[in-house]
Amino acid sequence: MTDVDVRARRGGGRTAAAAARSASAELAEQAARLTAAMDATVNGEAARHGLTRADFDVLAALRGAAPEHRLKPTELSVVCRLSSGGTSNVIRRMTESGYVVREADLRDGRSSWAQLTEEGLRVCERIQDTVDTVHARRLAGLPPGVVDALTALLSQAVGALESAPEGS
Repeated sequence: MTDVDVRARRGGGRTAAAAARSASAELAEQAARLTAAMDATVNGEAARHGLTRADFDVLAALRGAAPEHRLKPTELSVVCRLSSGGTSNVIRRMTESGYVVREADLRDGRSSWAQLTEEGLRVCERIQDTVDTVHARRLAGLPPGVVDALTALLSQAVGALESAPEGS
């Protein structure tokens, strides 16, 4: 019998349902704090290069689309979780900066590709390398194995939450 069960039986403390809600709220809060701490590094480094977070996300998505480093704007919208208008604005800014070029889709005249330029690839890699270094330095203070264990546990939690039917 857990500590929560003992307190609930005595009439004191939280009920099992309240404890479960509290545990899920605590998980959500800690995950949000972790995300915010890690995102602050990405956002700051992107800003040092004159980019918004959305700009960097688009460059990173194109970088990950190897070997050609190109995606259709609709694919970028999904991957980067941007509206179609937001994606268009980012592509326009990145094109003006010389980090992305737009190419017509020769198979579908109504569509185009956004492709990362060599300069865009260099900027994206520079930002990512710095972010990786900062994160590694900060996480190095944790005991051995903690980062791997947390990653595995969070992966399990995300998998369970994403596969659960809506409303359950």
